[in-house]
Amino acid sequence: MAAGLTERNKLRTRREMAEAAGRLFLERGYDATTVQDIADAAAVSPRTFFRYFPCKEDVVTAIASASMDDAIDHLGEYDENKTLRSVLTTMLRAVLAPVGDNSTRARGFQFMLRETPALRGRWLEERRKSRDRLADALAPWFGDDVDPMASRLLAGTVLLVLDEVMSRWADDPSLADPLGLLDEALRVLGEPLIPAGGQ
Repeated sequence: MAAGLTERNKLRTRREMAEAAGRLFLERGYDATTVQDIADAAAVSPRTFFRYFPCKEDVVTAIASASMDDAIDHLGEYDENKTLRSVLTTMLRAVLAPVGDNSTRARGFQFMLRETPALRGRWLEERRKSRDRLADALAPWFGDDVDPMASRLLAGTVLLVLDEVMSRWADDPSLADPLGLLDEALRVLGEPLIPAGGQ
């Protein structure tokens, strides 16, 4: 129980630092915000910051990928009798639904990722890790006789859908949230979203 409490406290501290960093990045800009600024805003020391994040770029990817990580973690709770398409649609909607709650911040993050070369490279690296985690989480929906590459290709497609929807939504301020664009993207993909072997 103590170990579980310690882990929850670490996760809370990590998220508090990420949230503080996010506010500062949008207020001052990424380059103008220092690690000391983030540490001060989160009421921790720079040494504590570096225990959680090796560099400033890492805190940005933690902010932007947190909801995706939560969705992947919860995939194991989904009924394996449901179709793969249904499960993926539910997961993507869960990731995108909160975006409309703070659209200004979400759009700001999209633009910051685009405009900061160091962040774009770090983001691609993080996406590869997410793809591998998602592929593993999707394994129950594939039979043992299906090429393991299928789940990795599907995971990559899902993340591409997510990134494309967010990018298009960020460019259109008339849209309150990205869910309509998600529905459109899934219609465009059609059945290829479910590779051979998917239930």
